[in-house]
Amino acid sequence: MSKKTKILLFGGGALVLIVVVILNFTMSSDKKTTVNAQTVSQRDLTEMVSASGRIQPKTKVNITSQVNGEIVALPVREGDTVKVGQLLVVLDTVQLRSDLDQAYFAVNEISARLAGAKTNLEQSEEEFNRQKQLFENKLTPEAVFNNTRYEYQNAKSSYEAMLASSKQSQSRYDKQLDYLKKAKISSPMDGIVTMVDCEAGEIAAAQTAFTQGKTLMTIANLDVYEVEVEVDETEVGKIGVGQPVKIEVDACPDTAFTGAVAEIGNTAIFKGLGTQDQSTNFKVKVEFHEASAKIRPGMSATVDITTNKKDKVLSVPYSAVVVRSFDLDSLKKSRSGQSTEIAGEGVQAAESTADTTTKADQNRKELKGVFLIKNSKAEFVEVQTGIADQKNIEVVSGIQAGDSVISGPYRVLRTIKNGDLVNPQKEMGSEVREDRS
Repeated sequence: MSKKTKILLFGGGALVLIVVVILNFTMSSDKKTTVNAQTVSQRDLTEMVSASGRIQPKTKVNITSQVNGEIVALPVREGDTVKVGQLLVVLDTVQLRSDLDQAYFAVNEISARLAGAKTNLEQSEEEFNRQKQLFENKLTPEAVFNNTRYEYQNAKSSYEAMLASSKQSQSRYDKQLDYLKKAKISSPMDGIVTMVDCEAGEIAAAQTAFTQGKTLMTIANLDVYEVEVEVDETEVGKIGVGQPVKIEVDACPDTAFTGAVAEIGNTAIFKGLGTQDQSTNFKVKVEFHEASAKIRPGMSATVDITTNKKDKVLSVPYSAVVVRSFDLDSLKKSRSGQSTEIAGEGVQAAESTADTTTKADQNRKELKGVFLIKNSKAEFVEVQTGIADQKNIEVVSGIQAGDSVISGPYRVLRTIKNGDLVNPQKEMGSEVREDRS
């Protein structure tokens, strides 16, 4: 092989090597990230707050005894329909009648003493008035007049004390009479006996200011049901009385009931204080629009409260909205038109001391936005959002209909940066239109 041929072969090989290196460099530098993309469009959005709870009658009364006594009769059973005033429980009245008789005799005794005290007062008053007239005419000594005056005042005090004792004994009698009446417990409302927790022969403990007393039975109006749920403090502000509600009962999987928000609690419910599961909730009561024979008190239910609804608004998938931290100086330049890109994304402070790190953190701002696809590049755009449903969120400003946004995957949205090359893939049921302007 001639020397000229060797030079040509060597030169050709070197040229091929250079071309391969250049191609590899170009391919590596133009590497694109595959992303899911979706076109910004108008949708109908319905914002809802979901919670779970238990079904209960809107109106129910726990029946307890106000006097201690043995239960001698239970005229009703669980499931019976009762009317207001209907007899529910009868207690033994032997001791109560004995106490009432004693109070009655005490009233009679005091009444007799009161009558005697009144007669004595009238006599003393009459004698006092006679001696007073004689004394004024200087026909009786002053000592006699003073004695009659003292006797009159003493008789008056005795009568007033006896009158107070009479009222006290009458009050005790009225109290014992009331206790005797309460030995027969009647229904305070129309409804159904939903629970009976006592038996004949059992001692009913009285409910007092210091003791709760035992619930003997429960009367409920089953014409109107409600669901009591607990809503997180971050969402309770969206809820208002009268908002429509969809109710799903676990025991009726094929039926959805309608209702409305009836009551919103004002007192916070704290759970797990001092733990990682700490939460602050508020009670919300949802009332059924219609009663159903399938519904029973105590059943589990899930409610979806419609808090807001908008038709034909610009929206993007919820997953498309991200938060990024930007350098404030670069952000100002970008907004003033000095730069075509938002710079400083993900930049870390060069200094490592605590003071410089704090200054660097203060010189950054977190923005909420989406990544648009323009010229096969990801471009971060700040947006303002509105209401959201389970999949999509309203975009008030920052984008327009027809723009293509990156909607996933989640791991890509966590790491993608402004200006990265992307390879958009159409999501199921969406149309991607890349903006090349």
